[in-house]
Amino acid sequence: MSVDVSNNVKSGFAEYRLPPRIKVLRDKALDRQRHEWQWIPTLPIIDAKSWLEHTPEEPWRVWRARLVANRLRQMPIDIREGELVVGRPLFRGQTAEEIGETEQLRGVIDSMPPGPGGDLGHFNPDWEKVLTIGIGGIGEEIRTRKAGADDERKTFYSACEIALEAASDYCLRVADQCELLAAGAADSAARGWLEMSRTCRKVATEPPETFHEAVQLMFLMTVALWCGEGHYLTNPGRIDQTLRRFYEADLASGRSTREDALQILCCLYIQYNMILGLGSAIAVLVGGRDRDGNDVTCDLTYLCLEARMVVKLVYPTVGIAWDEGTPPELTDYACRMLATGVGDPAFFNDELIASGWRDHGVSQADSYNYVNSSCVEVKLAGTSNMWVTAPYVNLPIAALQVMEDLACGASAAPETFEAFNALVKDRVAAQVTRDAEEVDRLWRERQKTGGFPLASCVVNDCLEKGIDFDFGGARYNRVMNSFVGLANLVDGLTAIKKLVYEANELSLSDFSKVLQSDFEGHEDLRRRIVSNLPSYGTDNDEVDGLAVEWAEFLQESTESHIVGLHRYVPGFFCWVMHSVLGEATGATPDGRKAGTALADGAGASQGRETCGPTASILSTTKWSHKKALGGLVQNIKFSESAIATESGREALRSLIETYLRRGGFEIQVNVVGADTLRDAQVHPEDYTDLIVRVAGYSDYFTHLSPSMQAEIIARTEHTAQ
Repeated sequence: MSVDVSNNVKSGFAEYRLPPRIKVLRDKALDRQRHEWQWIPTLPIIDAKSWLEHTPEEPWRVWRARLVANRLRQMPIDIREGELVVGRPLFRGQTAEEIGETEQLRGVIDSMPPGPGGDLGHFNPDWEKVLTIGIGGIGEEIRTRKAGADDERKTFYSACEIALEAASDYCLRVADQCELLAAGAADSAARGWLEMSRTCRKVATEPPETFHEAVQLMFLMTVALWCGEGHYLTNPGRIDQTLRRFYEADLASGRSTREDALQILCCLYIQYNMILGLGSAIAVLVGGRDRDGNDVTCDLTYLCLEARMVVKLVYPTVGIAWDEGTPPELTDYACRMLATGVGDPAFFNDELIASGWRDHGVSQADSYNYVNSSCVEVKLAGTSNMWVTAPYVNLPIAALQVMEDLACGASAAPETFEAFNALVKDRVAAQVTRDAEEVDRLWRERQKTGGFPLASCVVNDCLEKGIDFDFGGARYNRVMNSFVGLANLVDGLTAIKKLVYEANELSLSDFSKVLQSDFEGHEDLRRRIVSNLPSYGTDNDEVDGLAVEWAEFLQESTESHIVGLHRYVPGFFCWVMHSVLGEATGATPDGRKAGTALADGAGASQGRETCGPTASILSTTKWSHKKALGGLVQNIKFSESAIATESGREALRSLIETYLRRGGFEIQVNVVGADTLRDAQVHPEDYTDLIVRVAGYSDYFTHLSPSMQAEIIARTEHTAQ
């Protein structure tokens, strides 16, 4: 069915307002996020009792499945009036009775084997399969494969059966609770609850047929994976593709309207905000191409963006997979949306990312089916087990360590800048090697202490192989690190080159002492470094050339290692770690003061984009982003006035497309003035839903730490020319 999106594009997203009953739910979600985060109160008790039932004879994988089953069959459920998507667990503090029971079980809890290390979340199931054959269809596949399996694989399939049946039972428990609500409701409300019960009961075993049923199954399976098995960032992913056939069939049959679908999407988004604490991220990615390389933009693409704009909550972020075939109307719509200050959508370079995956042995069809698993790090949807940010690497601290070693006489100071630069590279390379060895150890340890039977049901090719998701069953297995502070490192090395090796103004030892004093008594020097020396992000070929050299070195150093089943994958993504690592890092030779945030991504350091946004993206795209599948972001900040006009939005679109056409990985835009942010610091109660892009993810500005707020304010604010 061909869907005409022209009316939506012309009318815009701002005209729609949430119905009162959904607005109440939205406001409850916002209020909940502003207060202390709570978790499912009975999980420690459920887990401890599950462990008490474990015997040495019980296979480990079966125990892991039984733990999932006990959680899904026992954890409390929370359903509220007005919800169109239901089934979240009950989040609250423990009662006095629960606290007492937990303490009685404390010895058991402490004796339980610790959870496996490594990445547990950042998870994307094969939603297409889940929605096509349903839980019942997956169960039938398991039983068929189990019948002809050897003993080891029979154990694997038995564990999958236990976990999947529990997911089905969770759907039925939600259906039962809806029926109870119907029994105590007035006629009109009772009919709604009974219909909700019917939907949940159906998707417990059968594939969905309507848009509402598909969204409901997606959410219930998310809860099962999230709270039952610990995949706390299970991702909705590319829902304009996975849900499209249900949406268009509903419209064609007259079962529902576009507004009905929008309300359901809004309720789904609200539910994510009810079950995820602040400082996290989950994502919807729209647009891009299907397995055959055809553009998938449709009316549901716009609806996903519109729901984000209408709800105005922090989750999920919505991004666009952009390539030359992306309709210009979609890009225009996105720029209009950004101009409102909502912070979405981000733009991902579809061809660069797909091509990067193909370089890693991914098939052409699978290469287009990726998602940003939470912030900007990308994973292959429904086919992969990928660990992200494993670990973060603090780049500027390596130069500081080398300077301190030389200052204390551990070795003679290098006579040339090139020799000094090589010492810093050696230090970083050694860190990358240590990290690779440790993460590889964790990966292999997971084969003893891990096991995810429910994930194995919904990720290809676990069932086909008869191998657990955690043991290499997924079609693609990758581990990704993430380098933080590239701009600080490059600017700092440039300062050393200029002041120590070219001007002979001070020695490395002297410079090290200045840094250890946090520039005390040397403020003029610090200001000169910041204001007069060339900086990355200003289209300066000398500094940018050093950035190219270092980016290539970091990527090559990473990929020289095998972690798990594949070569290590590099990234340059920092979440909040540029602030966390910055707080633990002394003053750096780029003029950065001790304890302040490092650069927020792959772009320039805060306040250094002095030649405008175009110069900034020219610098960032001089080095190849193709290998950086661990995530890479360019943050740009504009004042409201800069893109308030049609010409301003045209300029924004041109900037975004220039970045992507030059090979940029991902770009995101904040449209909010520094004055507004400063006022939010003084009057946070007036800005409870002010959302800003941080470093790949979005958060409420008033929720951020003071250092993170200062970092965002310090970013260069581009204004109208």
